[in-house]
Amino acid sequence: MRLLAVLVAAFGFAAPAGAALKPGDRAAVDVSVATLWKAPNLYRAIDRPSVENPVDLASWNRNLSTTASRVWLDSHVQTQALYGQQVVVLERNGAWARVAVVDEPDPQDPHGYPGWLRVAQLAADFDRAGKQVVVVSRTSQLRVHGHTVPLSYGTSLPLVRWSGDSAVVRTPDGIGTATGVAPTMKPSAALIVAQAKRFVGLRYLWGGLSAWGFDCSGLVWDVFRVQGMTVPRDADPQFHHGTPVARDSLRAGDLLFWGSKNYADHVAIYAGDGQMVEAPDSAHSVRVVPVRWDAYYLGARRYVAG
Repeated sequence: MRLLAVLVAAFGFAAPAGAALKPGDRAAVDVSVATLWKAPNLYRAIDRPSVENPVDLASWNRNLSTTASRVWLDSHVQTQALYGQQVVVLERNGAWARVAVVDEPDPQDPHGYPGWLRVAQLAADFDRAGKQVVVVSRTSQLRVHGHTVPLSYGTSLPLVRWSGDSAVVRTPDGIGTATGVAPTMKPSAALIVAQAKRFVGLRYLWGGLSAWGFDCSGLVWDVFRVQGMTVPRDADPQFHHGTPVARDSLRAGDLLFWGSKNYADHVAIYAGDGQMVEAPDSAHSVRVVPVRWDAYYLGARRYVAG
């Protein structure tokens, strides 16, 4: 506790919620990208979260060098959450908290997408009022009290004022300055496709929700987030929302779904001319490929009219 107090005084950070967090409290993600697990203590040596801010996502991603190491995540990881996202604490277990990410809608919990993360990756919630700015570069940086926090595409923070090309923003760690940000974009079908294509070549990551790795529905969620829209986090609830679209009426920006018995386990973004953008599986990267009109194709949904 003495060391924590020294760090808080030195860097000016908001004190981590730590032991004070209890079920029902709201908190903020205080690392670049937090990984939420299906249970406490599931992480391997490749992911050793600490009190440091941020968790080193680039190194963590490099250590997932094999397809097998990435497939292992399928049965262990729930989702991820970006810096500053609000969570509701559902349960405590020592150094771990089960939380629900508020702006990742999912039928598993009415509060948001649930999962376990280290309490050290959370801070007390902060003032979210006012206009938001969002990271539109693949990655950017936040400077807050002399400390640098890498930020992912899609990270959204409240704007205090503009300072040249940078934005002065409120964060879980106090007032900081962020680069590579802009006001949320006006939603458009063309923009959905263009933004998704920016990540072609990025390795798939189960549960991934950031520029360090996406899963299929995470790519969709983040592209829509940059346009100020909140869509369900997973493929199946994405399939059960939006407006159904017939195959002969598809437009670029529509979402395509695959699965069985009316349950969607994969989603891609229709790019026009029979092509789609998808984050396919742990063995591959985000890519543009011809649409697969196979027996597992379930249908399409439209979230943006034009």
